[in-house]
Amino acid sequence: RTIREIAPHFEHHLYLSATPHNGYRESWTALLELLDPQRFARGVEPSEEAKRRVMVRRLKSELRKDPALRRPDGSPIFAARTVEPLEVQYSAKEREIHAMLARYVENRRKRTAGDGTKSQAMDFVGLLLKKRMFSSPAAFAETLAVHRATLAAKSSRATTKALRSVFDRLDEEIADEEDLRESTEDALAAAAGALGSATADEGRLLDQMTTWADGARHRNDSKAAKLFELIDEVCRPDVDGRRRWNDERIIVFTEYRDTQLYLYERLAAHFPEGEIKERVELLYGGMDTDRRERIKAEFQAHPSRRPVRILLATDAASEGIDLQLHCSRLVHYETPFSPARMEQRNGRIDRHGQPAPVVRLYHFVGSGWEKAEPGSVADDLGFLLRVARKLETVREDVGIRSPGDLRTLRVAPASRRTAELEPPARSFR
Repeated sequence: RTIREIAPHFEHHLYLSATPHNGYRESWTALLELLDPQRFARGVEPSEEAKRRVMVRRLKSELRKDPALRRPDGSPIFAARTVEPLEVQYSAKEREIHAMLARYVENRRKRTAGDGTKSQAMDFVGLLLKKRMFSSPAAFAETLAVHRATLAAKSSRATTKALRSVFDRLDEEIADEEDLRESTEDALAAAAGALGSATADEGRLLDQMTTWADGARHRNDSKAAKLFELIDEVCRPDVDGRRRWNDERIIVFTEYRDTQLYLYERLAAHFPEGEIKERVELLYGGMDTDRRERIKAEFQAHPSRRPVRILLATDAASEGIDLQLHCSRLVHYETPFSPARMEQRNGRIDRHGQPAPVVRLYHFVGSGWEKAEPGSVADDLGFLLRVARKLETVREDVGIRSPGDLRTLRVAPASRRTAELEPPARSFR
Protein backbone atom coordinates (compact mmCIF):
# COMPACT_ATOMS: atom_id res chain seq x y z
CA ARG A 1 0.00 0.00 0.00
CA THR A 2 2.82 2.34 0.83
CA ILE A 3 4.48 1.75 -2.54
CA ARG A 4 1.18 2.30 -4.34
CA GLU A 5 0.82 5.64 -2.54
CA ILE A 6 4.31 7.02 -3.11
CA ALA A 7 5.31 5.48 -6.47
CA PRO A 8 3.42 7.96 -8.69
CA HIS A 9 5.42 10.84 -7.16
CA PHE A 10 8.80 9.51 -8.39
CA GLU A 11 10.09 9.48 -11.93
CA HIS A 12 12.53 6.60 -11.52
CA HIS A 13 11.89 3.24 -9.86
CA LEU A 14 14.55 0.69 -8.97
CA TYR A 15 13.34 -2.43 -7.13
CA LEU A 16 15.98 -4.79 -5.72
CA SER A 17 15.09 -8.27 -4.47
CA ALA A 18 16.65 -11.72 -4.27
CA THR A 19 13.17 -13.33 -4.18
CA PRO A 20 10.79 -11.30 -6.37
CA HIS A 21 8.46 -14.22 -7.14
CA ASN A 22 6.40 -16.11 -4.55
CA GLY A 23 5.20 -18.79 -6.95
CA TYR A 24 1.90 -17.10 -7.85
CA ARG A 25 1.76 -15.41 -11.24
CA GLU A 26 -0.89 -12.89 -10.14
CA SER A 27 1.34 -11.59 -7.36
CA TRP A 28 4.31 -11.43 -9.74
CA THR A 29 2.41 -9.37 -12.31
CA ALA A 30 1.14 -7.10 -9.53
CA LEU A 31 4.75 -6.30 -8.61
CA LEU A 32 5.54 -5.56 -12.25
CA GLU A 33 2.52 -3.28 -12.36
CA LEU A 34 3.90 -1.34 -9.40
CA LEU A 35 7.15 -0.93 -11.30
CA ASP A 36 5.53 0.32 -14.50
CA PRO A 37 1.71 0.42 -14.82
CA GLN A 38 2.01 1.51 -18.47
CA ARG A 39 3.67 -1.76 -19.50
CA PHE A 40 2.18 -4.21 -17.01
CA ALA A 41 -1.17 -5.04 -15.42
CA ARG A 42 -2.04 -7.40 -12.61
CA GLY A 43 -3.11 -10.78 -13.97
CA VAL A 44 -2.04 -10.00 -17.54
CA GLU A 45 0.77 -12.10 -19.00
CA PRO A 46 3.70 -9.75 -19.76
CA SER A 47 5.61 -10.06 -23.01
CA GLU A 48 9.22 -11.18 -23.06
CA GLU A 49 10.18 -7.86 -24.65
CA ALA A 50 8.51 -5.86 -21.87
CA LYS A 51 10.26 -7.90 -19.16
CA ARG A 52 13.59 -7.59 -20.94
CA ARG A 53 13.34 -3.79 -20.88
CA VAL A 54 12.78 -3.51 -17.14
CA MET A 55 14.63 -6.51 -15.63
CA VAL A 56 18.27 -7.16 -14.87
CA ARG A 57 18.84 -10.60 -13.40
CA ARG A 58 22.05 -12.53 -12.82
CA LEU A 59 21.91 -16.11 -11.60
CA LYS A 60 24.67 -18.39 -10.36
CA SER A 61 24.06 -20.60 -13.38
CA GLU A 62 24.97 -17.65 -15.62
CA LEU A 63 28.02 -16.67 -13.61
CA ARG A 64 29.34 -20.23 -13.86
CA LYS A 65 29.53 -19.79 -17.64
CA ASP A 66 31.35 -16.46 -17.52
CA PRO A 67 35.03 -17.10 -18.37
CA ALA A 68 36.02 -13.86 -16.63
CA LEU A 69 34.66 -15.13 -13.30
CA ARG A 70 36.90 -18.04 -12.35
CA ARG A 71 38.93 -19.20 -9.41
CA PRO A 72 42.73 -19.28 -9.71
CA ASP A 73 42.55 -22.95 -10.75
CA GLY A 74 40.12 -22.08 -13.58
CA SER A 75 37.01 -23.60 -11.95
CA PRO A 76 33.71 -21.63 -11.73
CA ILE A 77 33.27 -19.39 -8.69
CA PHE A 78 29.91 -21.02 -7.91
CA ALA A 79 29.17 -24.71 -7.44
CA ALA A 80 26.74 -26.61 -9.65
CA ARG A 81 23.49 -27.63 -7.95
CA THR A 82 21.87 -31.08 -8.08
CA VAL A 83 18.55 -32.19 -6.56
CA GLU A 84 18.45 -35.85 -5.55
CA PRO A 85 15.31 -37.71 -4.37
CA LEU A 86 15.37 -40.05 -1.39
CA GLU A 87 12.83 -42.78 -2.09
CA VAL A 88 10.98 -44.01 1.02
CA GLN A 89 9.32 -47.44 1.20
CA TYR A 90 6.52 -46.84 3.71
CA SER A 91 5.48 -49.72 5.97
CA ALA A 92 2.03 -51.30 5.87
CA LYS A 93 1.18 -49.69 9.23
CA GLU A 94 2.21 -46.23 8.03
CA ARG A 95 0.04 -46.64 4.93
CA GLU A 96 -2.83 -47.75 7.18
CA ILE A 97 -2.51 -44.63 9.37
CA HIS A 98 -2.41 -42.44 6.27
CA ALA A 99 -5.65 -44.09 5.10
CA MET A 100 -7.23 -43.47 8.52
CA LEU A 101 -6.35 -39.79 8.35
CA ALA A 102 -7.78 -39.56 4.83
CA ARG A 103 -11.00 -41.21 6.04
CA TYR A 104 -11.24 -38.87 9.03
CA VAL A 105 -10.78 -35.79 6.84
CA GLU A 106 -13.25 -37.07 4.23
CA ASN A 107 -15.92 -37.80 6.88
CA ARG A 108 -15.52 -34.30 8.23
CA ARG A 109 -15.64 -32.76 4.76
CA LYS A 110 -18.92 -34.48 3.98
CA ARG A 111 -20.46 -33.11 7.17
CA THR A 112 -19.25 -29.56 6.42
CA ALA A 113 -20.28 -29.52 2.75
CA GLY A 114 -22.24 -26.39 1.91
CA ASP A 115 -20.96 -24.38 4.86
CA GLY A 116 -18.10 -22.16 3.70
CA THR A 117 -16.72 -21.45 7.17
CA LYS A 118 -16.76 -25.09 8.26
CA SER A 119 -15.31 -26.28 4.96
CA GLN A 120 -12.44 -23.79 5.23
CA ALA A 121 -11.77 -24.88 8.81
CA MET A 122 -11.70 -28.56 7.79
CA ASP A 123 -9.44 -27.92 4.81
CA PHE A 124 -6.99 -26.21 7.15
CA VAL A 125 -7.10 -28.97 9.79
CA GLY A 126 -6.74 -31.71 7.16
CA LEU A 127 -3.76 -30.03 5.53
CA LEU A 128 -2.05 -29.36 8.87
CA LEU A 129 -2.51 -32.93 10.14
CA LYS A 130 -1.24 -34.33 6.85
CA LYS A 131 1.84 -32.09 6.84
CA ARG A 132 2.67 -33.12 10.42
CA MET A 133 2.13 -36.80 9.68
CA PHE A 134 4.53 -36.60 6.74
CA SER A 135 7.04 -34.79 8.98
CA SER A 136 7.36 -37.26 11.87
CA PRO A 137 5.31 -39.34 14.32
CA ALA A 138 6.31 -36.85 17.05
CA ALA A 139 4.97 -33.83 15.15
CA PHE A 140 1.81 -35.78 14.24
CA ALA A 141 1.26 -36.84 17.87
CA GLU A 142 1.61 -33.28 19.17
CA THR A 143 -0.78 -31.82 16.60
CA LEU A 144 -3.31 -34.61 17.07
CA ALA A 145 -3.30 -33.95 20.83
CA VAL A 146 -3.94 -30.22 20.32
CA HIS A 147 -6.66 -30.92 17.74
CA ARG A 148 -8.46 -33.29 20.11
CA ALA A 149 -8.16 -30.92 23.05
CA THR A 150 -9.57 -28.00 21.06
CA LEU A 151 -12.46 -30.14 19.78
CA ALA A 152 -13.33 -31.02 23.38
CA ALA A 153 -13.21 -27.39 24.53
CA LYS A 154 -16.25 -25.17 24.18
CA SER A 155 -15.55 -22.52 21.57
CA SER A 156 -17.73 -19.90 19.97
CA ARG A 157 -18.38 -20.14 16.24
CA ALA A 158 -15.82 -18.16 14.24
CA THR A 159 -16.49 -16.21 11.06
CA THR A 160 -14.75 -17.05 7.78
CA LYS A 161 -12.83 -13.77 7.93
CA ALA A 162 -11.66 -14.42 11.49
CA LEU A 163 -10.55 -17.94 10.59
CA ARG A 164 -8.61 -16.68 7.57
CA SER A 165 -6.81 -14.15 9.73
CA VAL A 166 -5.74 -16.80 12.27
CA PHE A 167 -4.72 -19.30 9.58
CA ASP A 168 -2.70 -16.70 7.68
CA ARG A 169 -0.50 -16.11 10.71
CA LEU A 170 1.00 -19.57 10.19
CA ASP A 171 2.18 -18.43 6.73
CA GLU A 172 4.18 -15.58 8.24
CA GLU A 173 7.87 -15.78 8.98
CA ILE A 174 7.98 -16.96 12.60
CA ALA A 175 11.54 -17.22 13.88
CA ASP A 176 10.73 -18.66 17.32
CA GLU A 177 9.35 -22.21 17.56
CA GLU A 178 7.38 -21.31 20.69
CA ASP A 179 5.56 -18.60 18.74
CA LEU A 180 4.87 -21.12 15.97
CA ARG A 181 3.46 -23.58 18.52
CA GLU A 182 1.19 -20.94 20.00
CA SER A 183 0.02 -19.82 16.55
CA THR A 184 -0.75 -23.43 15.61
CA GLU A 185 -2.76 -23.95 18.80
CA ASP A 186 -4.69 -20.73 18.18
CA ALA A 187 -5.45 -21.81 14.61
CA LEU A 188 -6.62 -25.29 15.67
CA ALA A 189 -8.78 -23.77 18.41
CA ALA A 190 -10.36 -21.38 15.91
CA ALA A 191 -11.02 -24.28 13.52
CA ALA A 192 -12.57 -26.35 16.31
CA GLY A 193 -14.95 -23.49 17.06
CA ALA A 194 -16.31 -23.85 13.55
CA LEU A 195 -16.20 -27.66 13.31
CA GLY A 196 -17.81 -28.75 16.56
CA SER A 197 -17.35 -32.15 18.23
CA ALA A 198 -16.41 -35.40 16.48
CA THR A 199 -18.83 -38.24 15.76
CA ALA A 200 -18.32 -41.66 17.38
CA ASP A 201 -16.65 -43.01 14.22
CA GLU A 202 -14.39 -39.96 13.94
CA GLY A 203 -13.50 -40.34 17.61
CA ARG A 204 -12.44 -43.95 17.04
CA LEU A 205 -10.22 -42.88 14.13
CA LEU A 206 -8.61 -40.20 16.31
CA ASP A 207 -8.03 -42.79 19.07
CA GLN A 208 -6.33 -45.22 16.68
CA MET A 209 -4.13 -42.55 15.09
CA THR A 210 -3.14 -41.20 18.52
CA THR A 211 -2.19 -44.67 19.81
CA TRP A 212 0.03 -45.25 16.77
CA ALA A 213 1.67 -41.81 16.90
CA ASP A 214 2.41 -42.02 20.63
CA GLY A 215 4.16 -45.35 20.14
CA ALA A 216 5.89 -44.53 16.85
CA ARG A 217 7.50 -41.35 18.19
CA HIS A 218 10.00 -43.51 20.08
CA ARG A 219 11.17 -45.64 17.14
CA ASN A 220 12.42 -45.03 13.62
CA ASP A 221 9.75 -44.48 11.01
CA SER A 222 10.51 -45.30 7.36
CA LYS A 223 11.49 -41.74 6.53
CA ALA A 224 13.95 -41.42 9.44
CA ALA A 225 15.47 -44.80 8.53
CA LYS A 226 16.07 -43.55 4.98
CA LEU A 227 17.73 -40.37 6.30
CA PHE A 228 20.03 -42.42 8.53
CA GLU A 229 21.03 -44.54 5.53
CA LEU A 230 22.12 -41.36 3.75
CA ILE A 231 23.99 -40.08 6.81
CA ASP A 232 25.85 -43.36 7.17
CA GLU A 233 26.70 -43.42 3.47
CA VAL A 234 27.97 -39.82 3.45
CA CYS A 235 29.50 -39.35 6.91
CA ARG A 236 30.11 -42.89 8.28
CA PRO A 237 30.96 -45.20 5.36
CA ASP A 238 31.77 -48.83 5.97
CA VAL A 239 35.55 -49.33 6.09
CA ASP A 240 36.71 -52.93 6.53
CA GLY A 241 33.43 -53.94 8.16
CA ARG A 242 33.30 -50.99 10.54
CA ARG A 243 31.65 -47.59 10.14
CA ARG A 244 34.11 -44.73 10.51
CA TRP A 245 33.50 -40.99 10.54
CA ASN A 246 35.06 -39.03 7.69
CA ASP A 247 35.26 -35.27 7.04
CA GLU A 248 31.89 -34.94 5.26
CA ARG A 249 29.14 -32.82 6.81
CA ILE A 250 25.40 -32.63 6.19
CA ILE A 251 22.57 -30.25 7.17
CA VAL A 252 19.01 -31.49 7.78
CA PHE A 253 16.30 -28.81 7.69
CA THR A 254 12.89 -29.38 9.26
CA GLU A 255 9.93 -27.07 9.71
CA TYR A 256 9.10 -28.30 13.20
CA ARG A 257 10.93 -28.38 16.50
CA ASP A 258 9.08 -31.59 17.44
CA THR A 259 10.59 -33.32 14.41
CA GLN A 260 14.03 -31.90 15.13
CA LEU A 261 13.98 -33.36 18.65
CA TYR A 262 12.60 -36.66 17.33
CA LEU A 263 15.51 -36.96 14.89
CA TYR A 264 18.03 -36.10 17.60
CA GLU A 265 16.60 -38.81 19.86
CA ARG A 266 16.59 -41.40 17.08
CA LEU A 267 20.16 -40.51 16.02
CA ALA A 268 21.25 -40.98 19.63
CA ALA A 269 19.94 -44.54 19.41
CA HIS A 270 21.45 -45.06 15.94
CA PHE A 271 25.03 -43.98 16.73
CA PRO A 272 27.45 -45.71 19.11
CA GLU A 273 27.02 -44.59 22.71
CA GLY A 274 28.27 -41.10 23.45
CA GLU A 275 28.79 -39.98 19.85
CA ILE A 276 25.59 -37.94 19.55
CA LYS A 277 26.92 -35.07 21.70
CA GLU A 278 30.04 -34.41 19.65
CA ARG A 279 28.76 -35.33 16.18
CA VAL A 280 25.31 -33.67 16.09
CA GLU A 281 24.29 -30.08 16.82
CA LEU A 282 20.91 -28.31 16.85
CA LEU A 283 19.99 -24.84 15.57
CA TYR A 284 16.51 -23.47 16.27
CA GLY A 285 14.70 -20.22 16.98
CA GLY A 286 14.89 -18.70 20.45
CA MET A 287 18.10 -20.47 21.46
CA ASP A 288 20.82 -18.67 23.42
CA THR A 289 22.71 -16.30 21.09
CA ASP A 290 26.17 -17.25 22.36
CA ARG A 291 25.47 -20.95 21.91
CA ARG A 292 24.05 -20.33 18.44
CA GLU A 293 27.21 -18.44 17.40
CA ARG A 294 29.45 -21.16 18.84
CA ILE A 295 27.64 -23.88 16.86
CA LYS A 296 27.86 -21.87 13.64
CA ALA A 297 31.59 -21.30 14.19
CA GLU A 298 32.22 -25.00 14.89
CA PHE A 299 30.31 -26.06 11.78
CA GLN A 300 32.35 -23.64 9.68
CA ALA A 301 35.65 -24.82 11.22
CA HIS A 302 37.69 -27.47 9.43
CA PRO A 303 36.51 -31.03 10.28
CA SER A 304 39.99 -31.88 11.58
CA ARG A 305 39.49 -29.23 14.30
CA ARG A 306 35.81 -29.81 15.22
CA PRO A 307 34.06 -33.23 15.34
CA VAL A 308 30.51 -32.01 14.49
CA ARG A 309 29.27 -33.64 11.28
CA ILE A 310 25.48 -33.25 11.31
CA LEU A 311 23.45 -30.09 11.84
CA LEU A 312 19.72 -30.43 12.58
CA ALA A 313 18.18 -27.02 11.88
CA THR A 314 14.72 -25.52 11.85
CA ASP A 315 13.74 -22.74 9.46
CA ALA A 316 14.85 -20.22 12.08
CA ALA A 317 18.38 -21.11 10.93
CA SER A 318 17.63 -20.70 7.22
CA GLU A 319 18.37 -17.01 6.93
CA GLY A 320 21.44 -14.89 7.49
CA ILE A 321 24.05 -17.53 8.29
CA ASP A 322 26.93 -18.99 6.27
CA LEU A 323 27.50 -22.75 6.52
CA GLN A 324 29.23 -23.45 3.21
CA LEU A 325 32.94 -23.74 4.01
CA HIS A 326 32.96 -27.48 4.79
CA CYS A 327 29.44 -28.65 3.90
CA SER A 328 27.91 -29.21 0.45
CA ARG A 329 24.92 -31.46 1.29
CA LEU A 330 21.50 -30.39 2.56
CA VAL A 331 18.37 -32.43 3.25
CA HIS A 332 14.86 -30.95 3.15
CA TYR A 333 13.18 -33.24 5.70
CA GLU A 334 9.89 -31.66 4.62
CA THR A 335 9.31 -29.58 1.54
CA PRO A 336 7.98 -26.14 2.53
CA PHE A 337 5.20 -24.73 0.34
CA SER A 338 7.10 -21.47 -0.02
CA PRO A 339 9.75 -21.49 -2.79
CA ALA A 340 11.41 -18.51 -1.09
CA ARG A 341 11.79 -20.45 2.15
CA MET A 342 13.33 -23.39 0.30
CA GLU A 343 15.80 -21.06 -1.40
CA GLN A 344 16.68 -19.54 1.98
CA ARG A 345 17.63 -23.03 3.15
CA ASN A 346 19.58 -23.83 0.00
CA GLY A 347 21.41 -20.52 0.28
CA ARG A 348 23.15 -21.61 3.48
CA ILE A 349 25.53 -23.76 1.41
CA ASP A 350 24.88 -22.77 -2.23
CA ARG A 351 26.66 -19.44 -1.99
CA HIS A 352 29.91 -17.64 -2.72
CA GLY A 353 32.82 -19.34 -0.96
CA GLN A 354 31.51 -22.90 -1.42
CA PRO A 355 34.68 -24.88 -2.30
CA ALA A 356 32.91 -28.04 -3.51
CA PRO A 357 32.22 -28.29 -7.26
CA VAL A 358 28.68 -29.61 -6.63
CA VAL A 359 26.04 -28.79 -4.01
CA ARG A 360 23.67 -31.71 -3.39
CA LEU A 361 20.11 -31.08 -2.19
CA TYR A 362 17.92 -33.99 -1.09
CA HIS A 363 14.17 -34.37 -0.69
CA PHE A 364 11.91 -37.32 0.07
CA VAL A 365 9.47 -39.06 -2.26
CA GLY A 366 7.34 -42.14 -1.75
CA SER A 367 8.47 -45.34 -3.46
CA GLY A 368 6.91 -45.49 -6.93
CA TRP A 369 5.48 -41.99 -6.56
CA GLU A 370 5.32 -41.39 -10.33
CA LYS A 371 2.71 -44.17 -10.75
CA ALA A 372 1.12 -44.04 -7.30
CA GLU A 373 -2.60 -44.62 -6.80
CA PRO A 374 -4.59 -41.43 -6.10
CA GLY A 375 -4.94 -40.90 -2.36
CA SER A 376 -2.02 -43.17 -1.44
CA VAL A 377 0.89 -42.07 0.74
CA ALA A 378 3.21 -41.82 -2.26
CA ASP A 379 0.62 -39.85 -4.20
CA ASP A 380 0.05 -37.45 -1.31
CA LEU A 381 3.76 -36.74 -1.27
CA GLY A 382 2.82 -34.95 -4.46
CA PHE A 383 2.99 -32.00 -2.08
CA LEU A 384 6.50 -31.90 -3.49
CA LEU A 385 5.13 -31.49 -6.98
CA ARG A 386 3.24 -28.37 -5.95
CA VAL A 387 6.48 -26.73 -4.92
CA ALA A 388 8.26 -28.01 -8.01
CA ARG A 389 5.55 -26.48 -10.19
CA LYS A 390 5.81 -23.22 -8.28
CA LEU A 391 9.55 -23.13 -8.84
CA GLU A 392 9.01 -23.87 -12.52
CA THR A 393 6.54 -20.97 -12.69
CA VAL A 394 9.17 -18.75 -11.10
CA ARG A 395 11.73 -19.80 -13.72
CA GLU A 396 9.27 -19.20 -16.58
CA ASP A 397 8.14 -15.81 -15.30
CA VAL A 398 11.44 -14.37 -14.07
CA GLY A 399 13.46 -16.09 -16.75
CA ILE A 400 17.19 -16.59 -17.20
CA ARG A 401 18.52 -13.84 -19.38
CA SER A 402 21.77 -12.10 -20.11
CA PRO A 403 22.47 -9.42 -17.54
CA GLY A 404 22.12 -6.61 -20.05
CA ASP A 405 23.01 -3.03 -19.23
CA LEU A 406 21.44 -0.90 -16.52
CA ARG A 407 21.37 1.94 -19.03
CA THR A 408 18.72 0.08 -21.06
CA LEU A 409 16.19 0.31 -18.24
CA ARG A 410 13.16 2.38 -19.12
CA VAL A 411 10.41 3.59 -16.79
CA ALA A 412 7.37 5.70 -17.56
CA PRO A 413 7.63 9.32 -16.35
CA ALA A 414 5.64 10.24 -13.26
CA SER A 415 3.32 12.43 -15.35
CA ARG A 416 2.13 9.34 -17.27
CA ARG A 417 1.70 7.10 -14.26
CA THR A 418 -1.68 6.16 -12.91
CA ALA A 419 -2.15 8.04 -9.66
CA GLU A 420 -4.75 5.67 -8.27
CA LEU A 421 -4.25 1.93 -8.74
CA GLU A 422 -6.87 -0.68 -7.99
CA PRO A 423 -6.20 -2.40 -4.64
CA PRO A 424 -5.29 -6.08 -4.87
CA ALA A 425 -8.20 -8.48 -5.02
CA ARG A 426 -6.52 -10.68 -2.40
CA SER A 427 -3.37 -10.69 -0.36
CA PHE A 428 -0.10 -11.80 -1.97
CA ARG A 429 0.09 -15.50 -1.26
